Amino acid sequence: MGEAVIQRDERGRIVGLTMQAKAMSAPARTAVETLVRAVVESLTDYLHVSVQSSFADDLYVEIDRSDQHLDREIDAVLATMGRGLRIVEKEYPAELMVHDASIGVEIQA
Repeated sequence: MGEAVIQRDERGRIVGLTMQAKAMSAPARTAVETLVRAVVESLTDYLHVSVQSSFADDLYVEIDRSDQHLDREIDAVLATMGRGLRIVEKEYPAELMVHDASIGVEIQA
């Protein structure tokens, strides 16, 4: 089973995605890769946002969220990615599990 972790910052904004997709079937992995590649290309080509990504065995995307003027646009594109991953999860329930995780959040005791 593949596992996707949508990474969110302290404000709940998506800042990245990590995914182990080796165990997924070709159709399920292709659906995920196509979706994520479209998101990466939209962010880089249309919004000119810096994105680090890898589509090797494990899928990895990290988005530069430093341009606050583009927050709404970046959020819209990344929300589409999140929804798309959930749709793929429904289509291939035995092959993909999607989680959200907060990163960089410190809990004070």
